[in-house]
Amino acid sequence: MKERISSALPNSLIKSDHVTSSERVLGYFIGPCMAYMVYNGLAGSYLTQFYTDVLGIAGVILTWMPLLSKILSSIIGLLIGRVIDKTKTKQGKARPWILLSGILFTFCGFLLYAVPRAAYSLQIAWVVISYNLFFSLAFSTYSLSHAMMVPLSTRDTKERDSLAMLSSMAISMLPGALTTVVMPFLVRSIGVGDAARGNWLKVMCFISIFAIPATCIEYFFTRERVTSELKEKTEDVPFSVQVKACFTNKYWVLVIVFTLLLHLCNSMSHSSMIYYCNWVLGNSVQSGTTKQLLVNVIGQAPMGFGIVLLWPMVSKFGKKRVTIVGFIIACMGSIMVAAAGSRLNLVLIGLFIRSIGSLPTYVMASYLADVLDNVEEKNGIRADGFSASVSSMTQTVALGLCQTILLFGISFFGYIPPSSTTEIVAQPSSIVNFFRFCFAFMPIIGYGVSAILISFYKLESKKNA
Repeated sequence: MKERISSALPNSLIKSDHVTSSERVLGYFIGPCMAYMVYNGLAGSYLTQFYTDVLGIAGVILTWMPLLSKILSSIIGLLIGRVIDKTKTKQGKARPWILLSGILFTFCGFLLYAVPRAAYSLQIAWVVISYNLFFSLAFSTYSLSHAMMVPLSTRDTKERDSLAMLSSMAISMLPGALTTVVMPFLVRSIGVGDAARGNWLKVMCFISIFAIPATCIEYFFTRERVTSELKEKTEDVPFSVQVKACFTNKYWVLVIVFTLLLHLCNSMSHSSMIYYCNWVLGNSVQSGTTKQLLVNVIGQAPMGFGIVLLWPMVSKFGKKRVTIVGFIIACMGSIMVAAAGSRLNLVLIGLFIRSIGSLPTYVMASYLADVLDNVEEKNGIRADGFSASVSSMTQTVALGLCQTILLFGISFFGYIPPSSTTEIVAQPSSIVNFFRFCFAFMPIIGYGVSAILISFYKLESKKNA
């Protein structure tokens, strides 16, 4: 049966033993970029807005569902990572799952917004089930298999660093900027309130379909060279051995901790951005639309041209030094945003500075690739599946915790949901301050502490010695 599945998988279009330009552009940039545009459009802050401003759902179940679901996703993610690690095909162990995830993405994305007009209890059940299917199954399958691609692509550290930067740029800056530029105008057009359910479903179904071509592009234009190199080693490494090898490696633990911290603080800021623009910088959904556009276009502008500067800086000074200096700059920019209050011009300047400082997040994937080589060097085993699962878990749990905190604050501090996009609402000062804390103060903590943590990373100097 396994042989039939393996032979049925189409071949990669990449044949070279070295990373090619088409592989960089299509496999590590365009494919992942499209996939994460779908994810950012379907999930995160817009899904939260759909629950609160369209369905009108609130209460304890909705507040705690994201965190509990993400914990479940993490457990399932470990199982998926183990399954991927044990997968043996001619096309590698991760790439076949990238291909499958496109179908799961599309189907589960549809279910997220197909909440029926029915009894409240049935709607809650649908929300809980569809939420878990999307994040625990569809997104976990894609994110885990995608996370393995940089470590499995090549052992050449320079090529890997460049792939890591391209991949990080593809899944962060462009999808976030494009969806938050386009989506506010879509939301203003399709509306809020119960009457807008059908519009949301149509738009989100259309977005979800793009997951299929996105994952196909990534599948056909990538290659697992490290997997091919190790194909003679057919023994399965016990899960307990992988766990011990990773958790006894101080650099592996360090990278996972600072990755978790960054995901937590950045997710908190990103998840609250819509509410921050609507109710801190504005006083309605409509007034917040223009401000969302400015916050993303001006605040994210350095992330575009900055990638041109990042690569030569990393090559000359090393990614550790560049990361520390960058995160200090990002922390200073975040402080300016926090101090700006509702003054849009100062907020935009602070976000511009923060964006420049956050450029080193593009090389985060290369840190994980380096420590996986270090784990292999010290223990003689690869721990790709387990490490990808834990790395993905940091993002999953961080997002769930952030959504739970956000929904709890919305409920606790008395958020007033608008009945239309044009309705002017005077939100309580407590909820306004809460949105300011989430959007502006959390990144100060994230970048500041991460700069300190990464100063203890010595692996790069050892590799260059």
